[in-house]
Amino acid sequence: MADADGSTMPHSGRSSDLTGNQEGSPAAVLNTGLLERYAGPCPRYTSYPTADRFRALCANDSGTQPWDALNSVQALSLYVHIPFCRSLCYFCACNKVITQQYGLASSYLDHVLREAEWYRTRVARAPVVQLHLGGGTPTFLNDGDLRRLMFGLGDVFDLRSGDQVEYSIEADPRVLECETLETLRELGFNRLSLGIQDFNPSVQRAINRICSPEQVRLLTEAARQCGFGSISYDLIYGLPGQDVASLDKTLDTVLDLAPDRIALYHYAHLPDRFKAQRLINSDLMPPPSHKIAMQLAASQRLTGAGYVFLGMDHFARPDDALARAAEEKRLARNFQGYTLMPADALVGLGASAISYSRDGYWQNHHSNKEYAAAIQERGEAIARGWNLSDDDRLRQWLIMELMCHLRVSRSDIQARTGQPFEHAFAVELARLQPMFADGLLGLNNRDLYVTERGRWFLRNAAAAFDTYLHRPDQHARYSRVL
Repeated sequence: MADADGSTMPHSGRSSDLTGNQEGSPAAVLNTGLLERYAGPCPRYTSYPTADRFRALCANDSGTQPWDALNSVQALSLYVHIPFCRSLCYFCACNKVITQQYGLASSYLDHVLREAEWYRTRVARAPVVQLHLGGGTPTFLNDGDLRRLMFGLGDVFDLRSGDQVEYSIEADPRVLECETLETLRELGFNRLSLGIQDFNPSVQRAINRICSPEQVRLLTEAARQCGFGSISYDLIYGLPGQDVASLDKTLDTVLDLAPDRIALYHYAHLPDRFKAQRLINSDLMPPPSHKIAMQLAASQRLTGAGYVFLGMDHFARPDDALARAAEEKRLARNFQGYTLMPADALVGLGASAISYSRDGYWQNHHSNKEYAAAIQERGEAIARGWNLSDDDRLRQWLIMELMCHLRVSRSDIQARTGQPFEHAFAVELARLQPMFADGLLGLNNRDLYVTERGRWFLRNAAAAFDTYLHRPDQHARYSRVL
């Protein structure tokens, strides 16, 4: 979810490079002092305002709600939250239900499809250019229910097939069958995300997620044979028992399998907020300096192997569509992270799912029990949200420009505000002075731009423009950047 300001005033002098690299090498742009200064808590900005700001919704001044804008969308994104998992991963902070009772999932789908019906008269028959099944473990569903879900969604929404859309699913390689991959391709899915985390057996035991490289290799090869156009791996650094050497061995295996995309996430250990994390032996947690060393070494390894660093924690092969979109300034960002299929609106279905339109956000009840009761009572389960003000829209646009295109045009700012950049955002530019001094950002006659080393600190740059983050009553807690 979202986080607090981790920026500090710049230090003088140079700090040592953890990898011992010389200037000009891939890792030379970073050093320990720089990473330490910006490693504090900060929002991830999958939305603006961030979801922790959402409140009970009232109609705006014109008497409408954010979902009323769905009737004019030209392209739609669709998200379905499937919260069920067969076993508990100790690191996980997702909204999930651990169960062996498959009937719970089947009845949950009844509610999801009924919720979809609520949107039938509210959403324009716009093509769904992006669809994502997240969780939990979406592949907890059997093939029959996967078909039931997609056919039911297709009855309400305009689902397409082919390379002009991106339909993706998160999968646990421990429980995914090759036959299910064939079913998913038949249903139009063309992108697969596998939750790897780490291949080291000791680390896997510490987080209760045992998965062999052989399982992942088998599924990766099968997915390619089925015709999945893009396969991504989720990795995490900072897990219990990890160090630079063990993570490097995991990357040996990953690079040998050559996924199209890699997400290298920082593990946020927040046991006071997430009960499952209390099962992790705190004595095994690497100190912050070791996590920084892991991040630096892993990033160098991936870029050295030819992956394009998109920013924050995402890497892609140069021939992947996401890397091409970044090169052509077509990259977009939503609740699932970076995407090349921008849509006018998102409809989120299921417990805790978030939707958005040009007018704001709305989020469903978090618990399955409350979600199901609301669907049975009124066909929707909206619990809270946010009506966007004109200032929200301006900052939302600016933050997404920085995070996706790595620059914001001065002329665009003036066109939107009627003022020069320095006047419209004088306070924010003052907050960014440490980042200018550290060479993470630049400002010229045309743009505010992110430098090569600044790509690691996009969250920090975006936070300077978050008006809610800097209010005196700010009490939100966020994950650390590193």
